[in-house]
Amino acid sequence: MSRTNASARLRKRGTTWLIHAALGFWLIVSLLPPVMLLAASFNRTALFRSPIDLLMMRDFTFDNFVQAFTRGDFWFFFTNSVIISVSAVAITLVVCVPLAYGLTKISGRSRSVVSFGVLAMRFIPYVVLALPLFLIFVNLGLSGSRFGLLLAHLTIHIPFATWMLVGFFDTVPQELEEAGIVDGCSPWNLFWNVTLPVVRSGVIALAILVFIMSWNEYLFALFLAGNDAQPLTVGITRFLGGAEAGAEYGVIAAYAILVIAPVIVFALAANRYIVSGMTAGAVKG
Repeated sequence: MSRTNASARLRKRGTTWLIHAALGFWLIVSLLPPVMLLAASFNRTALFRSPIDLLMMRDFTFDNFVQAFTRGDFWFFFTNSVIISVSAVAITLVVCVPLAYGLTKISGRSRSVVSFGVLAMRFIPYVVLALPLFLIFVNLGLSGSRFGLLLAHLTIHIPFATWMLVGFFDTVPQELEEAGIVDGCSPWNLFWNVTLPVVRSGVIALAILVFIMSWNEYLFALFLAGNDAQPLTVGITRFLGGAEAGAEYGVIAAYAILVIAPVIVFALAANRYIVSGMTAGAVKG
């Protein structure tokens, strides 16, 4: 009996070590690219350095960041990214919160049809929308403008946000709203004072995700943004060089760090809302 227990403990310990080894390997693989990017941003000749040389910082310099700020017009692209991302969040919430709430009040086949119609836009790879949107914007005089790029972002965000918010509103107990109606709440007061506070964490989490999606978006920005509307994700391409001038990998790495740093800080600061919001829509209560 004791041999059986000892054998079981050994197998369990071996399984635990195997899992820890696999997780450790996955962690190293996941962290290596951003660590290498950070190291390259502080190396003068990033392209010609081996990974060990990069990590050892043998050619340390701050000049890459100086070049990214000065030659890269960082604050110009940063302003465009902030304006477009914040506007996308605000408009998405104003449109999608009441839309999703209304969908939860539709019963039967009508709700399925409308919900599928909203979500169907999310099934389309948005790369195929770039050319049609470009042609539409050219005819409307919106090509190359911030407003046109913002509208393109909304074509992605609104179906996604509506689908997420319907799941959040479905978690609100029906008895809670019935109690509000008995207390004499008008439809607006019922929505604003009873239902919306329950899903507040989910709405905040969604706003954070929409902001990150807009901040990181590249394809629409490349096709639809003019010189006055390009965000950070397009601004980095000016250091790629051409046929004669090679890419400035150290400056590109520094610029990339400057692009992703605000999102990382923002996500870490709002991590509590993201976790609570995602779990709020996971189980219908």
